[in-house]
Amino acid sequence: MSTANPLSAAAHAAEDRPRLAIVVTVAVAALAAPVGLLGAAQPTKILFYAAALAVVGLCLARVEYAVLLLVASAPLEGAYQVSPTLTITKIAGALCFASFGLYALSTGRRILFDRTHALVLGILALAMISTVMAEDLGAAKTTTIRYASFVALYVVISQFSDNHRLLRRIAWTLSLSSGLVALVAVNAFISGDETQARVPYADPNDTAYILATTIPLTLWLFRYRRARPLVVLLLALMSASIVLSFSRGALVGLAAALVWHVLTERRGQTFLLLGAVLVAVATTYVLIQLNPEQVQTGFQNKRNVASANVDTRLDAWSAAARLGSEHPFGVGPGNFRFHYLQETGRPPGSWNIGVVHNAYLDVAAEVGPFAMVLFILYLISVFVRAGIARGRANGPPGLATAVRTALVVACVSACFLSEQYYAPFWLLGALATAMWREGEEEPEPAEA
Repeated sequence: MSTANPLSAAAHAAEDRPRLAIVVTVAVAALAAPVGLLGAAQPTKILFYAAALAVVGLCLARVEYAVLLLVASAPLEGAYQVSPTLTITKIAGALCFASFGLYALSTGRRILFDRTHALVLGILALAMISTVMAEDLGAAKTTTIRYASFVALYVVISQFSDNHRLLRRIAWTLSLSSGLVALVAVNAFISGDETQARVPYADPNDTAYILATTIPLTLWLFRYRRARPLVVLLLALMSASIVLSFSRGALVGLAAALVWHVLTERRGQTFLLLGAVLVAVATTYVLIQLNPEQVQTGFQNKRNVASANVDTRLDAWSAAARLGSEHPFGVGPGNFRFHYLQETGRPPGSWNIGVVHNAYLDVAAEVGPFAMVLFILYLISVFVRAGIARGRANGPPGLATAVRTALVVACVSACFLSEQYYAPFWLLGALATAMWREGEEEPEPAEA
């Protein structure tokens, strides 16, 4: 049985570099002209344009760097925004897929494809059909393009079946990026600028969700002894941000994952509990010492709207179920908010909500019940694959266990949050598939 991965075999990589270098040189040269014109028109930004061109060239030359750039952009999307419709995640997703396509074309490598890829692409196809029929075409197109960037993330990362170094770098990149976002969110809260830990362009629940699904991977980094102080700091920042966001969905997901891990990973109980204690101590310190008055204010504000939130979410779930049953292809990605008032019998001008606050019902309402079925099948498939990879000891030691635990956080939290258009589901699934595939027989590279 062959275990060579076309994307990581050193012998093939050495043969492919000259041809790939020529293609990349041509691509960068083609981009240099418009960049030069922009620099001439705006001389003060020439360094920015040159740096951007260098990043593009590096990512086109090495698909691994394009992958890491996309992974890093996922948590940072809410903190930095190019425009309301163009985010850094979309830009990084396009660059990543272009880099991978360039690599595949220039080296003649065969793209690995299985049933999970069919499920992911099937959801995208249904989203595109639903977009055409959406009431607000602009919102539908923006949401579908966003999902397409995560399709690229899944397709590309799932190809790296035995590149352990890249998988470790993904865990580090995601943890560092999440730690930076947590720092920004906690600072906004402690300084009094916000009553919840949040970043400028994101909902606190979405940020808390991304951080909660990253924590199992960050705990896995404890195996690197020299980096443990940094890991403790990252965990303290992320846990503080989650608590200060007052996101109950993220906390429920973490609680479920803790119970799951303790019941299924007896050898890891001591390690997990030690990490949990460190996180709890750091979080408590941040909460009590930095600004207790702000904590009290934020908690009181959250409690004041808690009852209304429960009623609103129950109505939203009922409305989403009706829309899903009445529209086989949904009402359009990102379009639930345009139907919420009418479906719940609220008069025009009433307070509206943007999402269902349940990822599964949200998919059913916006993209249709068929898409919801594909979405659930995808989650079951990648969860099973993470378990198989764990049993085979595939991937970097212990990473498959961390990914499976993170999937528990993602799936449970998604019962209370709409996170289908965010990176964790697709990144964790790609990691599970990549590790599951390790040792499987793979197709031989195509002849040049």
